[in-house]
Amino acid sequence: MRYRSTRGERGATFEQALSRGYAPDGGLYVPEELPKISLDVLRTWRKLDFPSLALELMKLFAGDELTEAELAEVVRGSYANFSHPEIVPVVPLQRRGAADAESQVFIAELFHGPTFCFKDLGQQLLVRLLAHFSKRRNQRRTFLVSTTGDTGPAAMRAVSDAACANLQIIVFFPDGQISELQRRQMTTVSGVGAKVVTFEGGGDDMDLPIKKLSSDAAFAERHGLCGINSYNLGRPLAQLCHFFWSYFRSLDQLQAEVGRCLDFCLPAGALGNTAAAFMARQMGLPIRQIVAGVNANDITHRTITKGEFHRSEHMEKTLSDAINIQVPYNMERVLFYLTGEDSSLVKSWMAEMDATGRLTLPAALLRRMQDAFGSARIDDDAMCACIRRSVEEYGYLLCPHSAVALAAHFATSELDDSARAARVVFATASPCKFEHSVTAALGRDAWKCYQEGPEFPAAARAVLAAQESLPTRFEAEESLAQTQTSWESQLRLLLET
Repeated sequence: MRYRSTRGERGATFEQALSRGYAPDGGLYVPEELPKISLDVLRTWRKLDFPSLALELMKLFAGDELTEAELAEVVRGSYANFSHPEIVPVVPLQRRGAADAESQVFIAELFHGPTFCFKDLGQQLLVRLLAHFSKRRNQRRTFLVSTTGDTGPAAMRAVSDAACANLQIIVFFPDGQISELQRRQMTTVSGVGAKVVTFEGGGDDMDLPIKKLSSDAAFAERHGLCGINSYNLGRPLAQLCHFFWSYFRSLDQLQAEVGRCLDFCLPAGALGNTAAAFMARQMGLPIRQIVAGVNANDITHRTITKGEFHRSEHMEKTLSDAINIQVPYNMERVLFYLTGEDSSLVKSWMAEMDATGRLTLPAALLRRMQDAFGSARIDDDAMCACIRRSVEEYGYLLCPHSAVALAAHFATSELDDSARAARVVFATASPCKFEHSVTAALGRDAWKCYQEGPEFPAAARAVLAAQESLPTRFEAEESLAQTQTSWESQLRLLLET
């Protein structure tokens, strides 16, 4: 298996694709040929447990760069610290007192990893693969991670769990735009290999300085730089598994055969999870439509409904802040597959987007996008209403981002229930991470009852009680361009010290 850039360059190995993050031409890595999975293979995979299914998927992409024994060790170690025996339990969304699942809707719980969010499913496997390659070559790796809340804690925990002396990590988060627990999951970590930086700005303002450093070949090589945000192909590849798994477990409860199409509903930020779902669909997983739930930072919704991939001038602060994204970098992977893997067209479009902040999709491509995707814009009021509805009608407490996904399901459901596909809503994080948002939806007493009850993870209580260390702070300048230039310089200095 070899890998290519969405913008044209070809011939990278699996190790190179994971170790570089961005391709040298600025594009995102994808397989040169995406494997196709037959219904017969799907029927066989349906019988596997989660780690075994992940192993079968990763064998398709790792090729002969790891032995099966090496890959099995990496894969099984990646799920060793998950708290649920199924890794991702899939449960029916069931009305209180009802005997059957409501409207054939299921919740895939992606939050049983060590940092209580779906990012654990991607980061644990990606970091362990990079640790394996780092040990093989005795090379240092420095991970640069920008986070809007969940990626940073998951990455820091994955580096710690990998227990590889060659790995270092620097995590960046926007000041005041993540929850207390998310912040503490980073600022209570000790160790010379981990640094935390807060910056004054929007959730994706740090992406350009990181990309510039990663694109400086000599500097990146000297410091072993590697980005492990979802532009790194390892993230969506690792996250393929929970889409195949959730499909199978939903079929089990529907007593249905492989081949029946389902809809997948998920919150959409940088679109790493959305790109993984679309790749699974391209591989042959019977997904009818992928429904993207967004908040007031709605570029993905505007792209799907109107073809307007236009950056907003301002980032809106919301209660679902982990998906506060102005330009989701994984849209590039989505467009690559929608264009029939036309890297020349994607390269020209991304140049236009980089130059102007605006890309308007042709009508024919918009129709193809709307065949594969649906979307809904869920503001804070609608998100809070969905949390209340879920508790009152179903007895199920959601995090704000999972509530965006469920609200998107409600908003896009067809009037004729008999014609609608069964749906899986992907719950991406535990509500324990979002005191402010859950309190806004349900009130202080409800939060206190949850926090003091048996459903609140003991490990989360321990983090909240731990001593914090102050992070380094990067200040904003007069303009975003000046700010990002300043941050790039500060980051270079931080890496040299």
